Amino acid sequence: MDLLRHKKKTAGRGFLDDQFLIAMPGMKDDRFTRSVIYICAHSDEGAMGLIINQTQQMLFPDLL
Repeated sequence: MDLLRHKKKTAGRGFLDDQFLIAMPGMKDDRFTRSVIYICAHSDEGAMGLIINQTQQMLFPDLL
């Protein structure tokens, strides 16, 4: 329930929790070229997302 309350509280403030970002063709940053990113968390403190359409040379334990 706390998660649902958080979602309702942040939804009207412009946060992007549970949204997808799609890189525009003209994006110049190589880290995000042609990427689709799922935004896991977004708040006043920052944001965290996962690139879901590209493989990464990283193991899951390295993320933790």
